[in-house]
Amino acid sequence: MHKDFDVIKADAYPLGVSFCAEGMRIAAVCGKIPPEGTEEFGVILYDRKHREGIRIPFPEKSSVGAVHAMLLRGYHDRACSYLFYCGGRVWQDPYCRRLADPYRYGLKRKDLPRCMAQDAAYDWEGDETLCYPYEDTILYALHVRGFTKHRTSGVQHKGTFLGLTEKIPYLKELGITSLLLMPAYEFDEIMDTEIPAPTMEQAASRIQSAAAAGEEGGRSYRVNYWGYQKGLYYAPKSGYAAGKDAAAEFRDMVKKLHKNGIEVLMQFYFPPEVTRAEMLDVIRYWVLEYHIDGFHVMGVDLAIDVFTKEPLLCGTKILTSQHYEPDHGDYMAKTRRLGWLSEGFLYDMRKALKGDDSMVGQILFHARNGRPETGIVNYIAKWDDMRLADIVSFDRKHNEANGEDNHDGTDYNCSWNCGVEGKSRRKSIQELRLRQMKNALSLVFLSQGTPLLYSGDEFGNTQEGNNNPYCQDNAVAWIKWNRTESGSELLRYTKLLIELRKAHPILHSVTPLRGMDYLSCGYPDISYHGKDAWRPDTGQASRSVGIMYCGQYGGSDDTFLYIGINLHWNAYYFGLPQLPKGMKWTLYAASDSPDASAAGIKEGVGEQGEAIPGITVPPRTIAVYIAKREAAAAHERPLTAGGREKRRAKQ
Repeated sequence: MHKDFDVIKADAYPLGVSFCAEGMRIAAVCGKIPPEGTEEFGVILYDRKHREGIRIPFPEKSSVGAVHAMLLRGYHDRACSYLFYCGGRVWQDPYCRRLADPYRYGLKRKDLPRCMAQDAAYDWEGDETLCYPYEDTILYALHVRGFTKHRTSGVQHKGTFLGLTEKIPYLKELGITSLLLMPAYEFDEIMDTEIPAPTMEQAASRIQSAAAAGEEGGRSYRVNYWGYQKGLYYAPKSGYAAGKDAAAEFRDMVKKLHKNGIEVLMQFYFPPEVTRAEMLDVIRYWVLEYHIDGFHVMGVDLAIDVFTKEPLLCGTKILTSQHYEPDHGDYMAKTRRLGWLSEGFLYDMRKALKGDDSMVGQILFHARNGRPETGIVNYIAKWDDMRLADIVSFDRKHNEANGEDNHDGTDYNCSWNCGVEGKSRRKSIQELRLRQMKNALSLVFLSQGTPLLYSGDEFGNTQEGNNNPYCQDNAVAWIKWNRTESGSELLRYTKLLIELRKAHPILHSVTPLRGMDYLSCGYPDISYHGKDAWRPDTGQASRSVGIMYCGQYGGSDDTFLYIGINLHWNAYYFGLPQLPKGMKWTLYAASDSPDASAAGIKEGVGEQGEAIPGITVPPRTIAVYIAKREAAAAHERPLTAGGREKRRAKQ
């Protein structure tokens, strides 16, 4: 019996610590079932009266199996914190909702951070998840800390949820619809292994990087910057919070993003010891408590079949790299909420960019690849890989700074340095790299499926060839916002592609494209072309192909789109298909030019000697043409990168 409260038996579920009208309810797993578990098991409670902690054992016969539960009747101090103990062992509650003591990210904690129960109810102000379908989604992946931590980010609260919120105007201007956050649940970023003693060159490089980023250097231990590890899955990461209440700050961020029409998805890594029931509990909790729109679940033995059969998640995106064929009993098969991350797209398109043999067929496959029962997410660079700028600047990985003799990370990057390894001042190299990055983004945004862009790739952010910066909490892995000026042309081009995709439903069709004229309009939904219209060259040596989309298959849009893809090192002539009367081709954009000034329409000669329209696309260039009725085209300016920027400036 305690002076201020009574300890009585309580219901075993739900697990964790919470407050109710009667007091504080505690339920925990001991791990040992009597008679084997004979050591005292209970909670260490810290509050204003017990600053050093008071041990409260679970009452006798309070367990159901390995679950013990009790109610501290009459106890209502919501500012208290706690830990669990069993004999001499002390641990955190895996179901805790928040940590008690805010701490600076990357610093070793002398004591085990204490847990806290959920705070008072949060006012969501009518907020709801957005539930965009995959065909209308444009994903933007980022690391919460790395997104705004660099000194050039231009935000007040760098490296935090609040700092991410400050970047909402940029995200809206870019045109993305959905954020994918790398692990933002509570995990201990301090790794047990120490950093090997650096060479003089490595030490100088680290000091320079830290100084450039405005951070202190000299850590003697590794930091798990990515966070792909088991953690306290029910709590937002306190090290990513600007204030003391990470849970409230995270909710504020989600609510403001939703108000601006941006979804929030999260990555969760589940190691094998996490059960399927636990995974499902975690996912359901974040949907209910934090209004999360979707999840990228990572691990070995994932509960994909459990997720897809859960009614609560039928409106929630679940992304996975694990192969799974949904059946008729899956809610996500009915609502198309399961999304498959296409690693094949990444490697195929990188090979095509380099100019490898036999890749035209793969380009055509991905251009129309869609599945009615699942979403397909396409990307050419992602979180655990080289950046977009690095796949055109390095032939090999450069992970020396990780302290593992460059043995970590994949050796299979399918990258090409455009003739020089790393930085180059040669104008021709710089121009080729810029063109290749534009080509890469064109392939991502002009293919069916859901495009995924990793943060900073839209303006050429670099990791200096490091394809595995899991331990680099510094300028290597952070987004360097001062590159938006030097990368302004690439940024404009990215916005242009996003605008084009949104404006033409045929580029993101809800149903798979067939390559057939099933509307009897005289044109198929998608068709392929070469030097002669309707005759693509898909041979081993071919590196060029034309793709035409008929906008009528996307709904009310009656325009035509023609994408001339020439990844050869020589120019290539494409014969353009004949258009309906009153329509003509207009250049929208070309990857070899800031404006639509290249690859003009020319007259060619057909097999019967007749004049046919055609285009010559320069080497390693992708050109996009739009055909619309002349009456409409007469009062509309061509959609060019430079033209749009000038028009925005006038407005």
